[in-house]
Amino acid sequence: MSYNFPSIVRLKHAVIFILTAIALNCNAQFIKGIGIMGGLNMSNQRWQIDTNDYNKNQKYKFGFNGSLFVEYINHEYIRMVTEVQYFQDGSKSRLFGNTIGNNYFCFNNFLKLRQELYDVTPYFLIGPKFKYLVGESGFTGFRPMHFSMYAGIGMEFLYKKPWIFIAELGYDHDINRALKQEFIATTNKTICLRLGIKYQIKKKAKGCRTGGFRPDFPKSSD
Repeated sequence: MSYNFPSIVRLKHAVIFILTAIALNCNAQFIKGIGIMGGLNMSNQRWQIDTNDYNKNQKYKFGFNGSLFVEYINHEYIRMVTEVQYFQDGSKSRLFGNTIGNNYFCFNNFLKLRQELYDVTPYFLIGPKFKYLVGESGFTGFRPMHFSMYAGIGMEFLYKKPWIFIAELGYDHDINRALKQEFIATTNKTICLRLGIKYQIKKKAKGCRTGGFRPDFPKSSD
């Protein structure tokens, strides 16, 4: 098993671009929370080979995901979530008899629909992911960059505010092909189980402070 890493310069440029985009997003909207997520991926790939008239799913492969996120927009039912994520997918190949693995550095932007209850908040999450390939094994030639769509349902547990624990189940599917060569095309599909913790940021109330001064009005003679 071997990994083909892109140059450090290309990766550095991608990191700078992503961090700049996050800063612009956060500056434009009111931040509601920051946190981390991590979990398990169960990935599969659909391989299409035109010369062999082959178009089949492969066997599932397990991997990991981990991310840092910012949640923003001050609305009762709608939030936006921006993530920087490390993501593994691939499959156990029926064609070649080996394990094919891809490692990605992702920039994600999700729309979050939520309903806060007494001590929990159920939510639905959906949005695009920009994937930058940082490692591949078992088969080479995957695109250095492509897009996928992610959707998930989750629950936030509000028992320990401002620390909020999160559990989420989601599905990641490629928008464009992860691998596209003359006679070969591959699409990634991944089921994601994610757990995390968020620190809730509350806006301090603005008001006028008198510094303890109390005006002494004359008492009414009535």
